[in-house]
Parts: sequence; structure tokens; C-alpha cells
Amino acid sequence: MHTLLHEDVTTPVAPSLRRRAALVAAGVLSCALPTVFALNLSRMLLVGELSGHRFHQLTGQGLLLVLLWFAGLVPLLRAGWSGRRPSTAAGLLHLTFVGVGLAGSVAAPGGGAPILTGLIAATGAVVWAALPVRPRLRTGLRIDPVLAPLALLMAALQTPYVVGQVALQNGATGHHAQNPHFFDMAWLVMVVVVLAVLAACVPVARRLSLWSAAVATGAGAAGLALGESLPWSLPTLVLGVLTAFAALPLASWLERRSAAASAL
Repeated sequence: MHTLLHEDVTTPVAPSLRRRAALVAAGVLSCALPTVFALNLSRMLLVGELSGHRFHQLTGQGLLLVLLWFAGLVPLLRAGWSGRRPSTAAGLLHLTFVGVGLAGSVAAPGGGAPILTGLIAATGAVVWAALPVRPRLRTGLRIDPVLAPLALLMAALQTPYVVGQVALQNGATGHHAQNPHFFDMAWLVMVVVVLAVLAACVPVARRLSLWSAAVATGAGAAGLALGESLPWSLPTLVLGVLTAFAALPLASWLERRSAAASAL
């Protein structure tokens, strides 16, 4: 996560002991639930529990969603501990994860989704309150000529999928009504789309394209391997790979620029 969402290059000011104690408390509160989820999901995958739901255990209601959960928290906590300002990309990633989850729980409120997303938002707010310096969210816009078309293709592919998953969740009965796999898939995929759009539009958030690419590639590959819809899985995988190829040279250039700025 340090490579993809490193902190802004600023002179750090060591936080006070009280501030660091608050950060530790906020980190424990915010990271406890995703840690439990990650351990339980890993156990289920290893022992084959509910093997018919392996796709969801890996993706929407699974490890990819938990990865994004941590990806939004850990850079904020690391930067706060060192006294640095978290990067704009880190702040946008966390806000995207929380905001999309809250919006999705309004559209598909079954299965306890509003409780979960409300808890995530509340513990995330505690992290932001504990930060000695918060991310800068006011920033300029400039469209990237390569990432923008890929982001538009991703949005065109995934928007009908998200709408369909929300409809399935709202119409679900029995197990799926109480265990909202469809809501979680809509959440995961919409985060991928929003991150792709942000990366294409916000120069200081270009690295978010790597998260979008990684999750799309993982979800598409899991869908192909586990027999999910081919018309969704294959294009998702291809767009994820193309976005990664477009984003990696850009990320390398940004790393060199950051290193040069640190040397000044």
C-alpha cells in the first residue's frame, strides 16, 4: 500500500503521545472488523466451507472487498503516526469505499447493510478525527487521455451489472436476503468504477487506477475460474489488465518524481 498510496512529501512533525494513543485506538476500532472478516474468509476458503460461494468469498463479500477496506485505512494511519499529511489519493480511496457503501445500503437496505456501512463510516470518521494532519481534498482536475477512455469503458460495462446486483438483492429471499452477496458485489464493482474515474480526472490521484485495475483483474479472474458469467468476467479481466498496463508506467514516473522531490 505504501507503493500505491504513499504519503505526500512534506516535513513531518512528530505527533504527541496523546495523538498517537488516539491513532492507536482509532486504528484498533477501524481495523478490528476487517481483520475478523479476512481471517474468517480465509478459513472458509481453506476448509471449503460453503464452497458454492467461493466467488463471493474471494470478491464482493470477500477478500477483495476487505483489501479495499484496509487500503483506505492503513495509509491514513501510517501517515498520521509519522506526522505526515496523508496523500489525496489515500483520502479519496477511503471516502470512495465508505461513500459507495453508504449509497449502496440505501439502494439495497436488506441483510443488515446499513448497519455495516454505518459502522464502517463511524469508525472511519474516528480515524480522520485522530489524524494530526488530514489529506488535501481540494485539488485540480486534468483528464488523462489514456486512463479516461478505460474508465468510461469500465463504467459502461459495470453500471448495468451494479444495477442488476442491486435488483437481485432487493428481490432476494432466504439465505441471500440475510447474507447480502449481491449488495457486496455491487459495492465492490462500483468502487472499482469510481476509482477509475477519479484516477482519470484527478492528477494527484492517478495511482488509484492501480487499485481499480488490481481489483477488476482479480474479480474477472475469479469469475472465469469459478464459473461466473463469461460476458461479465472476461471483459472485466481484460479492462483490469489494460488499465494496469496503462497505469504502471504512470505510477513509476510518479514514484521517480516523488523521490526527486524528497531529495530536494
